[in-house]
Amino acid sequence: MKKISALKIIALAAVLSCGAKAMASDFGLEALNAADVRAAKTDFRAADPKPAGDDDMIGIDVAVRVPYKTIKKAVGQLAEKNKDVTIIDENAPVMSKSGEFIKIDNIQVNVNGIMARPTLLLKPYLEGRDRLSIRIQRVQLHASMEPDQKAAPELDQNELMSQVMESLIKTVYAAIDAKLKPEHTQYTARDIIRMRYDKTAWTLRMAFSYRIMNQLMPPGLVGTMHLTGFTFSDTAISLKVETGE
Repeated sequence: MKKISALKIIALAAVLSCGAKAMASDFGLEALNAADVRAAKTDFRAADPKPAGDDDMIGIDVAVRVPYKTIKKAVGQLAEKNKDVTIIDENAPVMSKSGEFIKIDNIQVNVNGIMARPTLLLKPYLEGRDRLSIRIQRVQLHASMEPDQKAAPELDQNELMSQVMESLIKTVYAAIDAKLKPEHTQYTARDIIRMRYDKTAWTLRMAFSYRIMNQLMPPGLVGTMHLTGFTFSDTAISLKVETGE
């Protein structure tokens, strides 16, 4: 089995953690490359005390920065292949910071012939190590019917949002699987990350498999890595991945 580079795996986790998870999780991951995803800090140091088996491993403390413009580029590449997702205005952002929230808008999703144009305010937070949740704090949802773009019949907003999110989750998995296929790995998207949308709490929950992530690293070199932090600024999102107890 061919090993996948650490940068690709960390970048993959970063994109999926950005709120994609909400509407912008629909990314074409092939848009990501070393020029787009920059490791803001990489500290190779003597490993801190760890359980037996990690004592001789290298410790890593990595911050990965993914600009919002890169995310928009990825969404655009996906839209070229998947007509169910489109960018409405090519000159406007898809993701931006809005106070203490991440704002997602400027996209249209086709849900069984219903064209949904959501504007979302998202609140990302870590529920624990390797577990990221993104709560929809506020939503504005315009829906119309194809082909005449007439207003859609009265629909339950909770149910429509659930359908939109489930559609996007499936697309995210498909995008990751397409990225993994050339690497000749035996793993699938669902092995690396599990996503579940809780429509009663309006929250997308994601759990990253640190076991799989570490199996994709060169054996015997790096200690056990975990997702331990998530932040965002006016221009980008940042993920923190580190080894340790």
